[in-house]
Amino acid sequence: MLKNYKVLKGTASALALDDDNDPHIEIRIEANGISYRIALNVRSKESPHDLLYANIVDFKHPALTEALEELPMGLTDIRKDRPELAIDYVRGGLIEREDMNVAPFQLSGPKNDLRDFIEPIVQEGIADSDVHFYAFGEAWGPENNKPDQYFHFEPGNGIHDIHMNQGDGGSFKATNGPNQDGALLVHFNDTDEWAAIFLCFQSQNWNTDAATGHPVSDGRGGQGRGEGTRRPQPIVASSLRIIAALINPVNGAGGTEAETVTIINRSDMSASLDGWKLEDENGRTQTLSGTLAAGELRTIALDAGSGGPQLANRGGDIILRNADGAVADRVGYGKSETANEGWTTTSDWRSGWLPEKRSRWRER
Repeated sequence: MLKNYKVLKGTASALALDDDNDPHIEIRIEANGISYRIALNVRSKESPHDLLYANIVDFKHPALTEALEELPMGLTDIRKDRPELAIDYVRGGLIEREDMNVAPFQLSGPKNDLRDFIEPIVQEGIADSDVHFYAFGEAWGPENNKPDQYFHFEPGNGIHDIHMNQGDGGSFKATNGPNQDGALLVHFNDTDEWAAIFLCFQSQNWNTDAATGHPVSDGRGGQGRGEGTRRPQPIVASSLRIIAALINPVNGAGGTEAETVTIINRSDMSASLDGWKLEDENGRTQTLSGTLAAGELRTIALDAGSGGPQLANRGGDIILRNADGAVADRVGYGKSETANEGWTTTSDWRSGWLPEKRSRWRER
């Protein structure tokens, strides 16, 4: 369990990036004449190294945000003084694993890594003191006679572990606990808008014990939804996604319907399909095989005659399971998306892509 679970409220004054084996985005925060540093993880020490993130624009949770506005500048001890402010990814309803996407620390190109999402909002905050930052995590300091490592103010103190803090195994298991997850919330006071960024590691398991925060089982990370969340299906980070489906094809000879599902390999490496399955909402499955090259699309004809998936015109779900049986992607569609007979329904109907559509820091 974390020793000093707190929230820091303040304004941003500087930004730094470290380039060691455990990189963070370092943000200097000012509050009532005291300087702090918040350290945002942007890469995991353990494989897989890329983090999961959700970057939510127009974040709405009045019970939380109204309480945060009332806080004084500086550190607030959540466990001791304000336990109702505690964040729990698994049980709290603020975020779900399927709302999160894999993002590397740094890639060439625009809006494709964590730095591209985080740096602009920090720079905006540096230029505008009406932007308030709220960092949830583990507090350290004050470290008297020890200047801060990056910004050199004294005494050194701040917040780290600004990410999910449960579901870990191995050497990180000791810090597991419920109601102690980290997050970064940002309030734009001029427009009364909020943004929120949630981070976790792909190795963390979302099916955790309500008393200890430990994984319920020792299985691979990422599995399980945990009690208290809205969706029961486990979701694992995956480079393979469903991007289109022919749900209502023109009838062929004998009234047969040639339904299809199209998937893409979004990564820069080939991916094996052996043992993967497509499944409909009624549990009918079709096993896949072969390999998808980097960036390759594949349209798969559904074999309903052999007991495979069937796409109901009234609406339903299409599920992609990996070789371990975990859900790699799940999309839903309604009756309106099937109205045009013979038309392929494409990615704009994907409920699974909604977080990506909203997960861009606003342009100001």
